[in-house]
Amino acid sequence: MSASRPISPMRVGPSCNGTVDLAALRRRIAALERRPAALEGATVGSRAGQPWPLGIDALDGALPEGGLAADGLHEAAGASAADGPAAAAFLAALLVRLAHADRQGAVLVCQSRNGAARFGRLHGPGWRDLGLEPADLLILRARREKDVPWAMEEGLRSRALAVVLAEAESIEFTASRRLALAAAEGATPALLLRHDGLGPASAALTRWRVAALPGRADPFDEGAPGLPRWRLALVRARGGRPATCEVEWNRETGDFRVAAALADRPAAPRAGAGAVEAPRRARAVIGG
Repeated sequence: MSASRPISPMRVGPSCNGTVDLAALRRRIAALERRPAALEGATVGSRAGQPWPLGIDALDGALPEGGLAADGLHEAAGASAADGPAAAAFLAALLVRLAHADRQGAVLVCQSRNGAARFGRLHGPGWRDLGLEPADLLILRARREKDVPWAMEEGLRSRALAVVLAEAESIEFTASRRLALAAAEGATPALLLRHDGLGPASAALTRWRVAALPGRADPFDEGAPGLPRWRLALVRARGGRPATCEVEWNRETGDFRVAAALADRPAAPRAGAGAVEAPRRARAVIGG
């Protein structure tokens, strides 16, 4: 039996004009790493050194670089069990600001079965209403809670994503440390929604506690929902300082601003309004 011939690696050398075919080199590296073709060349490290400001002086001034680090781990949790959706909305608002800062690319969303049961799954039309593109979503649903940090770490180290967003019941300090290192190595921000109230210690660069506030009425339609408002508490910022601010978020522009006092809202229903509004709400509940 004749000896088998060794398989020679594909060579990527200079072309006829003396230049290196970088596209072929990237395809070769992607094949060796078994990376999806859609992610080839989609690195985002060019924005790694630029801060990611919120646009509010009280909060940006408390951060060491005048904004969030675009290569770090940032965590958020609800101020109470009922404020979990508000914390999730805050992270979505950060994603919108990141997209407006021209950081384009795929968004990896990691969610466990428990997470999907708690808040439900992502809704494409709702994602588009935020100004984000559903086609950029890469959704990973882990069978086990402990698989979420592993999936996040792999996505962060790929350098092929704009951001990694995930939710977890709780993670240990060692796992958060690995995520922080992976975010720095991959020059990719990681946003983590925690359901443990930010209890255990973490290696995250910033940790936020979010509480929902009454929104201001829509100036053109009193029955329409107004702009969302939150009380943002920056409870930890490495190299910075704690800060608290009540903010309002504009869905259309992606901008935060300090929430004005709700002095223009009536403290009680107008005379005669209660008798009309109560039956209307009752019909809405029973479907009449």
